Order: sequence, then structure tokens, then C-alpha cells
Amino acid sequence: MACFLASYMSQAQIYTNTNLEDEAKAFIVKQIELDPDIKTDIKALPLDSRLSERNCDTPLSYSTNATPPFNRQVTVQVKCEDIAGWTQYVHVRIEELYPVIVSTQIINKGELITADTITVDFKPKHFIRASNLHNKELLIGSRSKRVIREDTAIGLHQICMVCKGDNVTIYARTRTLTIKVTGVALQDGNIGEQIRVKNQKSGKTISARVKDVESVEVNL
Repeated sequence: MACFLASYMSQAQIYTNTNLEDEAKAFIVKQIELDPDIKTDIKALPLDSRLSERNCDTPLSYSTNATPPFNRQVTVQVKCEDIAGWTQYVHVRIEELYPVIVSTQIINKGELITADTITVDFKPKHFIRASNLHNKELLIGSRSKRVIREDTAIGLHQICMVCKGDNVTIYARTRTLTIKVTGVALQDGNIGEQIRVKNQKSGKTISARVKDVESVEVNL
């Protein structure tokens, strides 16, 4: 298993727990390729407060037997190699936080979702469901199918972009032409789902795919 090593010269020869924790964290940060689309929270777990300050006459070395990408927790070995010598292990926790839309207040059943009632927050990966949304623009104008509590991650199962009884715009597309007519949704639906819609002009019921809030499309 590969072993990553790093050494540095420090003017200070006395090391506190905080010094060791900060440098162990910095060592791990250097090994990680950060993803700009997510937040990465990296922190060293506190060492035992009963440990006293330590001296070292040579640069400390930092290493880990783990290889990137790391698991959620990595152990860093801090080693002083002067005549007295000592070794300390520091545990560093790594948590990836992903963007998700959450409610800023209680949203009642049937209530319209607006820009003021939602925001983007970052949550740990193990709290994110496949149905959770992260695009605010996609969600604005939809309605809640149930009561959504404040600071709750919003998923497709909780909302309808087109709700039963809504007036919708039907886009009927051919290779060369797009026809736009009005209709009434006969089912709830979210983006990409097929729902039944009644064409108000012809009175016919058709199957159409939800395009976005209050619009559907059908290919002729």
C-alpha cells in the first residue's frame, strides 16, 4: 500500500495538540483533488486534552497508509525523529456535502413553491436521496403534494410540476413544426413523466410528457 509522506521546517519546536491537528488536516488536504460541485468538510478529531506539549528538534513528518480517494476517516501518523523521538496519531474526518434544495419555511399541501420558500443547502451524501432536487429554477412554480417542514430536503415525491386539474400548455412537435395548444392535466406529474392531458380545443385525451412547470409535450 502506498505511503504518502510530507515534511516541513518549522521555527517552533514546541507542539501543542492544536498544532498537530492543524498540520495533520493540512497534510490530508494536499492529497485530495477537490470537486468544485461539492463542498468537502475536512477536520481533525481533537486529541486527548490530557496530552502535554511536546518538543522536537527535527522537522516533523506526516504520513498515512491510506491512498486517495480516502474513506470518511483517515489516520495520520505524526513522527518526531530527534534523539528522544515520539509518534502521535491524528484522525482526520472527511465529509462530502452535496447541493440539495431545502425549504426555508413550512410549505403547506397545495401551496405554490416560490424562490422565497426554498434555498440550496449542502448535506452529507448519506442524507441525499435520488429523488432530491438541486436546481431551484426547475422547482419554482410547482406545488407541494404534502406538508413540507422547514429545512427539509425536497424530492420529486413531495411535489408536482404539473398537478391534476392544472391548465397546461401542450407543445405538439413534428420534425419541422411546433404547435402550441392549451389543455387540462388529468394527473399529477413531474419532469419526464407521461401523464394524461385533455386538449381543451378538441376535447381529446392524450398522453404527454411533462416538459416543465405547467407545460407538457407530445411528438406527432
